[in-house]
Amino acid sequence: MTAEEDRLLEQTLTKVFEEHSAPADRRRAETEGWAPECWASLVNSGLAWIGVPESAGGSGGDFLDARTLVRTAARHAVPLPLAECVLLGGWLVASAGLRLPDGPVSVPLPHAADTLRLADGRLTGTLHRVPWGSRVNAIAAVAQSSDGDRVVLVEPAEAVIRPGRNVAGEPRDEVRLESVLVPAERTGPVAVGLREELAVRGALSRAILMAGAMDAVMTMTVAYSGQRHQFGRPIGSFQAVAQRLVRLASEAEAGYLAAEVAARHFTEAGTGAAFQVAMAKATACRTASEVITQAHQIHGAIGMTQEYPLHDFTRRLLSWRQEWGAERHWATVAGAELTAGPGAGLWPRITTDLVAR
Repeated sequence: MTAEEDRLLEQTLTKVFEEHSAPADRRRAETEGWAPECWASLVNSGLAWIGVPESAGGSGGDFLDARTLVRTAARHAVPLPLAECVLLGGWLVASAGLRLPDGPVSVPLPHAADTLRLADGRLTGTLHRVPWGSRVNAIAAVAQSSDGDRVVLVEPAEAVIRPGRNVAGEPRDEVRLESVLVPAERTGPVAVGLREELAVRGALSRAILMAGAMDAVMTMTVAYSGQRHQFGRPIGSFQAVAQRLVRLASEAEAGYLAAEVAARHFTEAGTGAAFQVAMAKATACRTASEVITQAHQIHGAIGMTQEYPLHDFTRRLLSWRQEWGAERHWATVAGAELTAGPGAGLWPRITTDLVAR
């Protein structure tokens, strides 16, 4: 995709999300657990499955196309599992030679107590945190079997679901399966290294989401600092507030750049970009804390109200930084990646990964 094509895609997505993911739409979705008008608009425009191969029932395109969809959705706090659909679930389905169902797909978040086993065509186990588990048409997961790992597509209607939510109010459901029959057309082989790639993709999905949300927080806060007046002047003109704005903007840009570097490297190298992805997720976790702090300090009391939309983004940042591995985990991965190679390669590796925004 060229830069111009990416810009046009982002403009198209922005129009859809501005129409269907306004604050009132997000409030309703948080209560009802779904945003049907937004999903229908994406499906009708052919954007719901961008980045997923046509052979699997997707719209085609590459990873960077899917990145644009997910990042733009995060800028508008879209209450749909789009990262699960195009970056994770769609890829899992395509990698196993399966076909997408008629509706959205989710992928369970990693949980130490998860168990999923396929035996004699029947699936048993518990998935503890499935985004929108009760609302999607299928859950794509990796199950253990006597013949090795298998990708499976599970229909939530066949499971016992215990509703749950994260701090942002997004559904994170517990899904329990008791000897559920899985037809042959809903299971497929696992490629070598798939579990490792899924972990990397999951972390990158959250880094991209957080980059979009931090960008929205920065834009909202800069605008507010110019609109809110105190002592006859915009509050952004006061040195103490201006310093906070600079810190917020620099941290948001750092998170954005780290995610963009990782996405571009991942497009070229897959799991060979594990270092860049680890740095992106660790950076996003760190910068999100600073962005949240500065944004709420600048907004003051209004930023803590339900009516003002700042919390739509800061609550998501608080939730996403814990999903698919927290900061310490990915900082450890990045350190291991760096120390595994020769010392002479350290400096070039950490200084030549910059890309133009």
